[in-house]
Amino acid sequence: MKKIFGMIIITVFVLALPSFYSFEPEKGFYAEYRMYEDPEFPYPTTAFALLREHQEWEIKYLDIKDLVYKYQVLDIRQNKALVRICFQGIATIGWYSRKSAFFKRVFDVTIDLNTLETIDENGDAWGKWLFWIKLGSYDWREYTMMKNWNGHGEVTVWIEGPYENDYLFSFLHSPYIKTTTDFFKIKTLKVKDYTVKYPVFEEYDIMTSYKDYKTPEGTIRSEEPGGYYLSEIEVGFDTGEEVELKPGLDMTAFYMDNGLLLEIFGDYIDDFLDQKIGIVLLQTEFLILTNYGVSNNILIEEPTPESQRTSFEKEIEQMLGRPPKDSEDTITTETPSTPLETTETPQSTEQKSETQLPTTTQSQEDTENNTMLYYVAPLFIVMIIAVFIVFKEKR
Repeated sequence: MKKIFGMIIITVFVLALPSFYSFEPEKGFYAEYRMYEDPEFPYPTTAFALLREHQEWEIKYLDIKDLVYKYQVLDIRQNKALVRICFQGIATIGWYSRKSAFFKRVFDVTIDLNTLETIDENGDAWGKWLFWIKLGSYDWREYTMMKNWNGHGEVTVWIEGPYENDYLFSFLHSPYIKTTTDFFKIKTLKVKDYTVKYPVFEEYDIMTSYKDYKTPEGTIRSEEPGGYYLSEIEVGFDTGEEVELKPGLDMTAFYMDNGLLLEIFGDYIDDFLDQKIGIVLLQTEFLILTNYGVSNNILIEEPTPESQRTSFEKEIEQMLGRPPKDSEDTITTETPSTPLETTETPQSTEQKSETQLPTTTQSQEDTENNTMLYYVAPLFIVMIIAVFIVFKEKR
């Protein structure tokens, strides 16, 4: 009897353990992500951003320097979080070009904390939130990472973990990797039994090349300006065989042991970039968590009509030396705002601001009650089963 009871308790505890440590957002929480800058590389690191409306434009993509992707939870009510997201950087036409334009996009979105989906004013899901995930026992579990990529439907990935932090130091770059003891990861590429499954760009109506030509070596390259080429995916099997696949999404995202996004390697997509910003694909190499914490102040300025544009047409016209089509809607070439300072004690970091977060008590109570019920319910069920077993044996 005691052995059975002990086994039940241990089993439930092991299954529920990741949930106890899973990230639970609170009002004022913020996080900031930037491109990793290699100190030995002589040129600034850039991100390749393929534009959603590229087929109609002379310029099909942008290179982005000084990329910052950050957010802050402004409020939580009835298990829904109001999150302010900022995406900013310096857009250039070709990484070597001196033609550039600073841009900043700021939007407020609502996230359902039960499903981690971004929802509209009617409560209907239009996207998926990827900056944190709910942890659990994962073994190649399928997970919807995007609701509507380029207007062609969902993108599914696989979650692996948890894994011990034994080899991440060798190639990850976020300063918070040092405090990560376990990690999860999501992958768009699945290799099993010598078959490969991944999101192919053509299936989502994404052009893989523009203005192609062949070099003497036979390799396809693209012309400048405006041309681009998305490479094939190379996969190796344990037999030593290597195959070359059609161009497609090759993304790996690493999460800390509490479910907070730590670092992204390779390609990156999400519904916010696609539907709000107009970027269908962002090739980042390494996009890393550089700062996070909780603040009573609002750290991102309010959205404006200028910062809520879903097109880069104005920036492109500016870099090409053309007057804006709308004379009243001009582009500012301001210097990017001072970033949040990175600290090794993120929970104590706070940015000075005159704007305070709204004061609410209902949101915190709702979140705490839901969280407590989520944790206690499985243990309560186990206690009932144990009592039933004991009562039955005594009879």
